[in-house]
Amino acid sequence: MEHRLTPFQWYHETQRSSGDSSPLEPAAASLRERFLLGLGTFSDEGLNAALSHRIDVFTASSACYPVLFPDRVNVSREVTLSPYDRLSTALTVAQVTGVQSLCSHYAARLAPLDSPDASRESNVRLAQITQYARQLASQPTLICSKAIQQLGEVGLSTQDIVTFSQIIGFVSYQARVVAGIAALAGRPAVVLPGFPQIEDAEPAGFSCTERSWQTRLPEIVVEQAQARQLDILDQSHPDARSESYYLLLAHDAPALHERNAVFNNITRHADGLSPRLKALVALVTSRINGSHYCAATLAHNIADRELARALVAGIGSRHLRWPTIR
Repeated sequence: MEHRLTPFQWYHETQRSSGDSSPLEPAAASLRERFLLGLGTFSDEGLNAALSHRIDVFTASSACYPVLFPDRVNVSREVTLSPYDRLSTALTVAQVTGVQSLCSHYAARLAPLDSPDASRESNVRLAQITQYARQLASQPTLICSKAIQQLGEVGLSTQDIVTFSQIIGFVSYQARVVAGIAALAGRPAVVLPGFPQIEDAEPAGFSCTERSWQTRLPEIVVEQAQARQLDILDQSHPDARSESYYLLLAHDAPALHERNAVFNNITRHADGLSPRLKALVALVTSRINGSHYCAATLAHNIADRELARALVAGIGSRHLRWPTIR
């Protein structure tokens, strides 16, 4: 996997919307297809063909679901996120996206589970998890070292925080896919109220100068890693054993493995788009959501340096010359 993004790649493109709400659907939890939430064959043959062309992406995405949301979790010192914690986090992120079908699904899955005990410690822990998930899904640029430290203070291990981040990113990604397919099918969006349009990230801190990626959490130690972690690292990238990005995500090696499959299947389908146009789309997304590292990396894949600089300065710049991208 040659393209390197931050560990928050999943959810660094969060969408939010507002509108009228509708009652929750208890049957949502029994949907056989837990990633596309029942979206199947449509009357539009062109849409069906487009979705069939991406079956590998949907298959890989669906494979992430049981890894991030297993029916049972063997809780230990390093793994403290229970099924309730995971689904509660997923519901929080779904509410941020505003996609009603996603909220219904995770609410229905969460409903039958036992909630944590009512102790002060449990309440503080759940409140901290919920606050972090909501902030990361809606305003990722506000996440700082202190916010991550606070997760540790309520008992989350490094592995927990990596898994937690993957869950937040996955649900945000799932929301975009579900909403996008529904829109292509001409289905009206049913969204939750109360979430104003998110503003583009401030231009401060952006540049076209390439950066090195640095983690705020300890990486795994290769010499002490489990065989499965090493195997998945080697599958991820030729240099994964020496790169902080992969050494951090390897704390939850199964999640990294499935995330790699999704990313690889998405990038494998060129769909007729030129590399520069794909880089442009990714750069705009990174700029809107405040990903300094990704924006700087992607800017080098756009031949038009003036356009890249204008995008980094601001999406609405009057200097943008869209026709130059072929």
